[in-house]
Amino acid sequence: MRFIKGADVSTAKGEKIGTISRIVIDAKTRDVTDLVVDKGLLGGEKVIPVGLVDIEKEDGIMLRETNQGVDDFIDYETTHFVSIDRPDETYENVETYYWYPPVNYPLPPGGMFMGVMPGYVPRKETSIPEGRIAIAQGAQVLSMDEKHIGNVEQVIADSETNHVTHVVVGKGFLLKEHKLVPAHWVTKVDDDKIYLSVEARLFERLPDYQPE
Repeated sequence: MRFIKGADVSTAKGEKIGTISRIVIDAKTRDVTDLVVDKGLLGGEKVIPVGLVDIEKEDGIMLRETNQGVDDFIDYETTHFVSIDRPDETYENVETYYWYPPVNYPLPPGGMFMGVMPGYVPRKETSIPEGRIAIAQGAQVLSMDEKHIGNVEQVIADSETNHVTHVVVGKGFLLKEHKLVPAHWVTKVDDDKIYLSVEARLFERLPDYQPE
């Protein structure tokens, strides 16, 4: 199963709900657990379990029939208000944002005016549980000798186990080249960087790959 940068995500009825912006994997098992779907400029991003993926198509993926609407899924990013004096004290803007896991927090004394809380600053957090990593589509790929050798174009996983088998790395601009990197070359994964166990010269020896 291929998770392609910017690929369309649609419902079982064929209605487009957004595009893939991140792939969430388990840091230990390297299994794909969720997709982060960008709904557009004003729609925000939603976290959708990979188990809901039904069909992989040329132009994207289609989800299984579900009773959940897209707005019922968890927001990828949430905003909280943190006291300037007490940075560990967090509050939720309950009218706009969703907290994961769901917990109700009181608003600070004095309330809020026009979205501004005196004495508090906004802090953004993701809803991805500890132990999972949301790989940004387009994340940098770094070789063992610390060279930026390309960017993530696709994440390929076994369709039955959802285990990541390869990463397609694109390099260049107008005449972009692609390399198919085996997952066992990956030593470390961050949100916006992937580190390989090989030097740049070995990466360059990989045959060119033509994504379908």
